[in-house]
Order: sequence, then structure tokens, then C-alpha cells
Amino acid sequence: MNKFKMLAAGFLMTAAGANAQNAYDALNLAKTDPIMGTARYSAMGGALGALGADATVLKDNPAGLGVYRSCDLTLTPNVYVTDDKSVGFNINNFAFVLNFGKSGHKKGYVTSSLGVSYNRLRNFKRYYTFRENGWDHSMTEDFFDLATDKVFGAGKDLGLIDAQEENGKDVSATSQFRLKDEYVDRRIKFKEDGALDEWNISYGMNISNRFYWGVGVGFVNIDYTQTSSYDEYGLNGQGDWYKDEYYEAKGTGFNFKFGAIGRITDFMRVGVAFHTPTFYNVDQYTNTNMDYNNQSHNTEIYWSETEYDLQTPLKLQGSLGFIIGKRALVGLEYQYEDYGAMRLSDGSFDFDEEKDIINEYMKKTHTFKVGTEVAIVNGFSGRLGFAYVTKPVDEALSEVYNTTYSVALPREAMYYTGGLGYKGKSFYADFALVFKNQKEYFFDYLPIAEPISKESLFSTNIMATVGWRF
Repeated sequence: MNKFKMLAAGFLMTAAGANAQNAYDALNLAKTDPIMGTARYSAMGGALGALGADATVLKDNPAGLGVYRSCDLTLTPNVYVTDDKSVGFNINNFAFVLNFGKSGHKKGYVTSSLGVSYNRLRNFKRYYTFRENGWDHSMTEDFFDLATDKVFGAGKDLGLIDAQEENGKDVSATSQFRLKDEYVDRRIKFKEDGALDEWNISYGMNISNRFYWGVGVGFVNIDYTQTSSYDEYGLNGQGDWYKDEYYEAKGTGFNFKFGAIGRITDFMRVGVAFHTPTFYNVDQYTNTNMDYNNQSHNTEIYWSETEYDLQTPLKLQGSLGFIIGKRALVGLEYQYEDYGAMRLSDGSFDFDEEKDIINEYMKKTHTFKVGTEVAIVNGFSGRLGFAYVTKPVDEALSEVYNTTYSVALPREAMYYTGGLGYKGKSFYADFALVFKNQKEYFFDYLPIAEPISKESLFSTNIMATVGWRF
């Protein structure tokens, strides 16, 4: 079977794969975008874990609240452009920080802050299409070996599979009218939409202006949809048929965050943070549709609803901050996550097979961030940043796992960031540009050894923050 025959065969994989919880689904819902937040945070590549006093630190290192010396109210709208040139809008961050004022002490308790923030952790939106003309094969010719009973039965009902027997077997109807020198055209479409959002409630304290600690709780919401479509166009107006898969996941979860910052010298700060896994409860809905020459009034051949629990990896974070007089800041940060620690369950038993797959094929990821801020003139600053995230999954997963829908296996990602900021007596405003280069392998199904494409997806985020400190 050549590459494209294998490609088409993927849409005939067991329908159980479309409604079961699997390692790929877990990874897709667990991944976040590591540098989205306020415009200042994003422009500096998200490397503020040891510097604090920014509304986005509530999602990274709540000890940054201890650095605050005043109350803060901030809002960050964001416009993003995806790789297919579609445009979207969201709120990246909204936060209110209540500072309890200075105690007047130089030792012990100095001040503390309570913060509430909203952060967009990830935009799922993307679209991919693949077209091939003059294909010397019909997917229906693979129904006999790879289709489920429901797909095979629907194929017979629709006439895609001829009820007559040839050499003791049913045959593909399209293969009967496809002559020697005639071919079929096909198209694959893959669409994702939705978002991952988090609300945080955190508290941070300043001890002796040398040590800052913080704790927080996060409440996360998942809203994700995926549509995978296969269309095949036959000869002389015959053989036009399609098979669609729809997947929807909605859920809520919670996590806890703990952090500390040490002011080693006036020049240098060190930060550490620990995030527990996020514990999700997910409602999942899937359906499969197929039709041939628009003859069916009810194209749905299968659907399912299920509920399950997902546990994401814990996160460890270490950071350094350097304060160069009143002229510049430099931030360095490292984050560690082990996606092999993800777990799935439905409340009655653990998914032992999925656990083995996750342990073997999901990888430890390392995120590196660097950012700088330099004062230009009084009140105005310029910022630059960079972040790099290693791949979270071994591509060998594509040869051992079954799905009936298209799959995009993420690889490494790079972020190039920059921006400008203005800070007045109480009002401040920031602007940032974030360019993301996400590498991925795209498959229209699993298992298969080679992807349809090895892509570099480019997206742009344009954001602005307005805030008041009082």
C-alpha cells in the first residue's frame, strides 16, 4: 500500500478511537502557551518569574505579588493572526491586585497583596487543508480490511460497497466504475477552535524586603472543538462521497501554585515556583458522518458522549532577575514539565493501556525564556524577548496509535517578542508583538509512519495593556 493509500485508510480506523480518551487528546488539552499575558510580560518573553510586580505573575510565580507596593488594575486585549491568515480577538489578561500597604517595618512583615486575575492560556484556532487530484485509488477499496462494522454497514447502505460478490467478497462500488486510466480527486480538511482559560486567586508577602513568598489557586476552563473531513470526488459525476469526524471537549479543572523570590543583592533576584498538576473533569462528544451522492437524509452513522478525568503534568520553574540601576532589567527563566506523567481515568478504573502509551511516548519538555527591558527616555521603555519550548511527544507515537480523525503532533516552538511601554505616575500602557513558530507533523490519521506534511506554523499576537496603580 503506497503512502496515499495508507493515508486514506486512516479514516477507516476503528470508530471507538474517535470516542475513547487517548494520549493524543490528553496532550492536546494539557499544553499551554507559555508567554501569553500582559503586553509587558509577553514582550519580555515571559521571563518575569524572579522580577514580579506584573499581573501575569499570578499564573507563574505568585511570590511576585509580594513585590507590589501599590494596588493595580489592568486589562490586556489581544488580536491574533493564525497561519491561515484568519484573525481572532480575545482578552489575554485581566487582573486586580489589592495591596495592603507598608507596615513601616524594615524587618519581618513589610507588605502583602491579594490578586485576582484572568489569563488566556492558549488559543486553539487553526485550519489546514490538503488536496490531491488524479489519485489512482479510492478509500472505499480499503473498507474491507480497515472499516468498522458501523462504517462498513453504512457503506453498504449508501451503495459505496457493492452487495454483489467478486471472488467471494463484497467489492467497492467506486472501483467498478473507475476505469483503467481514470482517477479520483480527494480533499482533507482539519479545523480546530476554542480556548484554554484560567482564573487565579493568589496571595503574596514581602519579608524584610529580601524574601517574597506566594500561594495561589487556579481554576481552568477547556472549550475545544475539532472537525476532520475527508471528501472524495469520483468520475463523471459518480462516486462523490465524504466522511467527517467531529470531536468536542469541554471541561473545568483546578491547580495550586507555590512560589518564592529571594533578593540576593540589589542587583540580583532568584525565583522558584511549583505548580501542582491541573485536575480536570472533561465532557467529550464525538460523531461520525458519511454520505454518498447526497442520497441520505440522515448522514450520522455514529455518535458518543463520555465523561472522564484528566491529570496534567506538574510544573517546576526557576528564574533569575537582574536589575541594572534604573536603566534596565534582564530576566532568565526555565520551566520543566513531564507529559509522561499525565493520567486519564473515568472514575471507575484507570486506563492502563493509555498509561503505558503516555509513559513511553510523551516527553519531558524544557522551556527557556529570556527577556530584557531598557529605559529609553523618561517614562518610556523598550523590550525584547525570546522563548524556546522543546517537543512534548515522540513522533513514533504515530506508528502505534489509532485515531479516526486528523492529528497534529507538536514539535518544538519558538517565540520572538518585542514591545514598548509607558509608565506615568499612576497610569501605564504597554504594547507587544509576539511571533510564534510552531513546528508540527500533521497526519490525517494514526497509525502511519510518514506525515502528510511537516509544517512550520506561523502566528502573530498583537496586544496592548492599559493599567492604573493607586
